[in-house]
Amino acid sequence: MEPLQLGWCQGYMAFKYHMEDAYAEKNMSTEKCSYCPPYAIFSRKYYEELNSIDHTKKYDFCFIGAIDKERYKLRKWIIWFVQRYFTSESIFINTSNNGDWESLGEYDLTGSDLALSNTNLLIGDSREAQFRVIKENMFYFKTMCQSRFILCPAGDSEWSFRFYETLMCKGIPVVSSWHETYRTKEESEIDYQYVLADSFNSGSNHIDDAYIIHKNTELFEKYHLLT
Repeated sequence: MEPLQLGWCQGYMAFKYHMEDAYAEKNMSTEKCSYCPPYAIFSRKYYEELNSIDHTKKYDFCFIGAIDKERYKLRKWIIWFVQRYFTSESIFINTSNNGDWESLGEYDLTGSDLALSNTNLLIGDSREAQFRVIKENMFYFKTMCQSRFILCPAGDSEWSFRFYETLMCKGIPVVSSWHETYRTKEESEIDYQYVLADSFNSGSNHIDDAYIIHKNTELFEKYHLLT
C-alpha cells in the first residue's frame, strides 16, 4: 500500500519547538529546525520526563481529545469503538465539549476540569498554544501512561500528534487504518506496531503487549531521539 501524499498537512509547529529543544540539548544550532521534518524529533529530557511517570496500567482504554465538527469526519469511528469497548476502567474526555455533549457512559468525564491546560486550548502557532508541557497536563499524560490502549484517530489531517505521545507513554496505539500511523514518507517506512480498531471484534487477549511496547520504544528511540 502506498503512503498518502499529505503535502502541507505534514507540518505542525509543535515539531519545530520540540526539535529546537532537542538540538539545544545537544548544543547544536537550531537554525534549521523545521515545522515539517522528515522524522519528528523530541528532546531526551521530554522523553525521560514522560518515562518517569508511573506506568502501572490502571485503564484498559483512553481517549482525551477533541471531537468537533471540523474533526468529526476523521474521528467518528471512535464513537462506536468507545460505546462498544470502553468500560468502567476506561477514560474518555471530549475536550471540545460546548455544553451539549451527551455522555457516552460512566467512563465519560467530558466537562470535568481534568483534561488539558488552558494554554493547550489556545489557537495559533505560538509555543504556548502548540507545545504540550508535561507538568501542566499531568492528568492527560498520566492517564495515557497508565492505559493499555490509546485511541489515536486522525486530527486535522490523516495523522495525529497523539500517535507520537502514545509511543512515548508506552501505550498500544489503536487506529482505524495504517494511514493514521505516519506523517511523512520516511515515517511510513517505520515498522510501528499498532492495533486496528476493527480487529477488536475478535477480542484483545491475543495481543502481545510486551512485544508491541518494546518494539515501538526501540523504533521511537532510533528515529525520534538524537543520538
